[in-house]
Amino acid sequence: MFRLRSFDSLLIISTLIGLALFLMLPVAVAAQTIDIATGKAGGGYDRRARQIEQRLEQRGVLSTVINLNGSDEISLALCGGRANLGIMQIDAIYARSLEGCQMKAVGSYGAEAALILFPPRSDLDELSDLGPGSAVLVDTIGSGSELFWRTITRIETGEDGGNDEWASARVVNDPLELANTSAEMGEIDAVVLVRKPDSADVQALIGQGWTVGELWDRDINDLEFNGAALYRSEKLKIPTPGGKTVKAWGYEVRSFIAVPRALAEGDRQRFAAITAAAQ
Repeated sequence: MFRLRSFDSLLIISTLIGLALFLMLPVAVAAQTIDIATGKAGGGYDRRARQIEQRLEQRGVLSTVINLNGSDEISLALCGGRANLGIMQIDAIYARSLEGCQMKAVGSYGAEAALILFPPRSDLDELSDLGPGSAVLVDTIGSGSELFWRTITRIETGEDGGNDEWASARVVNDPLELANTSAEMGEIDAVVLVRKPDSADVQALIGQGWTVGELWDRDINDLEFNGAALYRSEKLKIPTPGGKTVKAWGYEVRSFIAVPRALAEGDRQRFAAITAAAQ
C-alpha cells in the first residue's frame, strides 16, 4: 500500500511540474512587453500601432503604445532602448543609420508626400525662391516634417550638395495651426510639411488660399539609401476643397514599421510574432 501511495504521489508531482512548465512558456513570452513607439494620438501612425497591439495580443505577446511627436522622436526611442518597435519615415531610419543605429523593417506603412505651400498673395512659388532672408515653418521639433527639412538641408549643404540659397532659410518650429497667423504677420514665407495630399492639414491651408509650390532639387533626387532614392521625386496630384486637382512637384516619403537590429537577430519566435502582427 505504501509503495502505491509513493508512486501515485510521484506521478502527481511529475504531472504538476510538467503542467507548470508548460503554462510558464507563454507567460515568459508575454512577459517580454513590446513597447510600440508611434505618432500623436488619433493620427494614422497611432491607428496602425493600435492594430499591431491587438495582433500581438492575439499571439500571446503583451504590448503597449507610446505616443510621440513624430518620426524623429520615434526612431530615437528605438535606438535609445525606450521602445522595441516603431512606425516611422524612411529618413528617420536613414538618419539613425548615420549615427550607428541599425534597424530592420518588418512591414510597410505606405507613403506620404512632402509639399511646399506658399501663403495667399505670395510672389514665391518654388523651393529655389527661398533664401537667407526667408523663414519656413516645418512643424514642431521631432516631427516628420521637421526631419524632412533637416535632411534635405543637410544634403544640400553637404560635400555633394550644391549649397543653394534655399537651404539657408530660417527654420520655424511652430505648430502648423500658427501658419496663417504667422504668414499674416510676415513671420514666415512658406510651409513645408509631410502629409497625405488629402489630409485635413493640407486641405485646410489650400482652403485658406495657400498655393502648392514646386518642391524639387537635383541634389535631393540624387541621394540614395540602401540602393534606392531616399525620396522619390514625383509630379503629385493634390485634391482641393473645391473638387479640383492641382499638380506640383514634391517628394514621396515612405514609412515603415521597424525594430532594432538586435531584436530582429534575437528570439526567432518573438520576432516571427512581431513580423506577423506588422503585416
